[in-house]
Amino acid sequence: MGLKHIPAFLLTLLFSVTVAFAQNGADIHIDNNMYDFGNIIETDGEVTHDFIIKNAGTAPLVITRVTASCGCTTPEWTKAPIDPGKTASIKVTFDPKGRPGPFRKSISVYSNGQKSPQQMIVTGNVTIRPAAPAVAYPYPMGDLKLSSKKVNFNSIRKDESLGEKIYVKNDGEETLFLKKGRLPAYIIAELRPEVLQPGETGEITLLYDARMAKKMGRIYNELPLQIERIDRKNVSGKIDITANIIENTGKVGSNAPVAYFPETQIDFGTVEEKGLKIPALGSKPTETLTIINRGKSNLIIYSVTCDNEIVDVSGGKKELKPGASATYKVSVRPKDIKVKLDTNIHVVSNDPAAPVKLIKVTAEK
Repeated sequence: MGLKHIPAFLLTLLFSVTVAFAQNGADIHIDNNMYDFGNIIETDGEVTHDFIIKNAGTAPLVITRVTASCGCTTPEWTKAPIDPGKTASIKVTFDPKGRPGPFRKSISVYSNGQKSPQQMIVTGNVTIRPAAPAVAYPYPMGDLKLSSKKVNFNSIRKDESLGEKIYVKNDGEETLFLKKGRLPAYIIAELRPEVLQPGETGEITLLYDARMAKKMGRIYNELPLQIERIDRKNVSGKIDITANIIENTGKVGSNAPVAYFPETQIDFGTVEEKGLKIPALGSKPTETLTIINRGKSNLIIYSVTCDNEIVDVSGGKKELKPGASATYKVSVRPKDIKVKLDTNIHVVSNDPAAPVKLIKVTAEK
């Protein structure tokens, strides 16, 4: 039925309702958009806080999407409309597991309200869990035993700084003198103490300041360590440091870029069989990774990398217009695969909803 068949009084009523809704729409309001969890013990598990959302407008408020700056922070919210003058809560859960040190996480709330998106912040400090003596230091560098040789800062916003710790122990009978190598200005390392007596424990504290880093995406660094003894039986080693530096917040709303991946796993199968089909001697099995921008603004791809040296990633564009796509070549070195390869490619972009995407890579011999 066309508009000419609708009675005049219904058209007038429809127009009045539309104008009233446009002039007196939903209005999202958060009384206190910041919450400090204080000190959290890592072994105590997840902590939660309810942010109170009020509809200060004159039309029903609908929360369409809530996103967090880190996968360790999970929001839950009502899908039902919130009537004018009524309130609802957004439950925010923070998982401290594997994230010792200070933290600051942002949560963006998208709605049909006049002030969308709104931002909420949770902060706090995670205290490291006590390590069991029998399994505390499984990684050796000579007589120095470490709780880990790798530090992964996961996702850090470019206005954020995070801290991590590695615990060490002198498991020998001689005094150890610890010396650190150089790091870029945005990573500060401290050895406490620098001299370890036999049986003594200590820690290596790392502070990563993304504000001082001059690039975005996945960044890899090494902390060189020198372990010296009076008898000059010195040992050297390194600690791997990785971080995904991402955009501060997703404030673009409906005009944001969207990184879409037709495939989220690359399976090379049995690489020896693939190798037999490759005519060039020494060539590597190769697959492709495609990224499509399904958003409404340019998608910037900061990095497409794999921490495993067996996997090589090359090619592809760094900036995609809406609707455009980029193709990357992914190859593996069969001779370096012992039995099975199971790793991830990290894709870091300016997609506010998913700034870090993991693409699984598998292969067998």
